[in-house]
Amino acid sequence: MKLFSLGLDQLTVNEIKLAGYTVITQNVLPDPQQTEGHLLIVTSDRMPVPALPELRRSYPGTSLLFVYLQKGVRGYQAVHMLCESLGIWFIPPRTTSSAMMDKLRFILEDEYSLRRNIVGFFGSGPGIGCTSLSRLFARRIASAGLRVIVLGLNVYDPGYDRKTSVSLDKLRPRLTGKMLHAEDLEGFIRLDGYLYLPGNCDYLSTQDYQEEEIEYLLTVAGEHADVVVADFGAIPESAAWYVGMQQSALHMLVTHPKHEYRLQALLELAGHLDLTPGDFQLIINRSNVDEMSSPKNMAQRFGSELLLELPYYQPFIEQMPLGKKELQQLDDKVHALLVSLGLAQEARKKGIFQ
Repeated sequence: MKLFSLGLDQLTVNEIKLAGYTVITQNVLPDPQQTEGHLLIVTSDRMPVPALPELRRSYPGTSLLFVYLQKGVRGYQAVHMLCESLGIWFIPPRTTSSAMMDKLRFILEDEYSLRRNIVGFFGSGPGIGCTSLSRLFARRIASAGLRVIVLGLNVYDPGYDRKTSVSLDKLRPRLTGKMLHAEDLEGFIRLDGYLYLPGNCDYLSTQDYQEEEIEYLLTVAGEHADVVVADFGAIPESAAWYVGMQQSALHMLVTHPKHEYRLQALLELAGHLDLTPGDFQLIINRSNVDEMSSPKNMAQRFGSELLLELPYYQPFIEQMPLGKKELQQLDDKVHALLVSLGLAQEARKKGIFQ
């Protein structure tokens, strides 16, 4: 199948070509007979949204892919809905080139294997415990003898109270220039058996981060670690949040019984990134606070798996003061996580593989 492109930038076109696809770049819309049986990709800066119904009528025998470029959370859900009603594939804003490649392979039904070792932590609200839980999981994974790198990718909160010589914003010039090396990773803070990069301390730069910078950091870290644990925070306007949704192999969603309305909005937004509620593992933090909805009912309502319940603790500084029972439950979940990433063997218990 040929791919006709109207509006895609040259770097993305080159990456598609390197993947083995035939891309024909267009300056104007091609003849419908020429594209019949093939895929036509158009971007929103070359094809306004109101013109999509006419585009569909003009190309009845062509698969269509609409790349929406306007950034921002609000607005594009309606565009996605319109595309669905017209039978047009949709690419949301802030989609990286590698995520677009994944989408193309899905559309073209090409089989491929891509090993990802990124465990992403997302929150239903600021202060919900993403940073603490990401580091808690990292500590238990590292205790299994694996090399773990923790990335603070919440650009709105560094997630570390002390001033350090290394942080996301201090590393950013190397990300922009794509000059990150293994020795840079070795300069990360060493904590409890893993390497840790605190998040962004420069609050004035929160909206300046580019998706390609975050994707590059995840790629390099993934090449030098068995597992990358990333704290993407709770604010969808972050470029890191978008990339994390697209690149994570496992999505851990940290929430609270009071956050049902927030959770619903986040899962709806994730749906526009081709994720379903079943792609998320719920971690209910402070679950012993009296609420009308139990964690189990909350998970069943949204269709996500309830991975872990953690009780409320008094404010803590470095580590959650988990009891022996809770640590055992956590280690069981960590083992299952490692099995799913191909980093551990299934354990036989009482004759049953678990």
